[in-house]
Amino acid sequence: MQQPCLPQLLQYKKHVLVCTGPRCAPDQAPPLYAYLKQRLKDLGLSGVEGGVMRSQCHCFGICESGPLLVVYPEGVWYHHITQEKLDRIIQEHLISNRPIEEYVFHKN
Repeated sequence: MQQPCLPQLLQYKKHVLVCTGPRCAPDQAPPLYAYLKQRLKDLGLSGVEGGVMRSQCHCFGICESGPLLVVYPEGVWYHHITQEKLDRIIQEHLISNRPIEEYVFHKN
């Protein structure tokens, strides 16, 4: 019996997931995800060299206090994300490995 072809995933240091709705922040979350994509690209953080993977999820099952964002492998959950807060998360958490406690509502 032949083994199925497994998907290939390159190494990354951080994985950022953004809840893009539809309930808690349907107007803010999709543009925020697009902004994250562009900022990571501009800063050289996307792709294999940059080490940050990003994904959008259609529901985290919390449905309040959005837009929501979680950073793995730490399992740090952020609430009420804006572009300004996202810029700070990128600089302090993704680049300098310091979660921003005032934006955090849960840690694994």
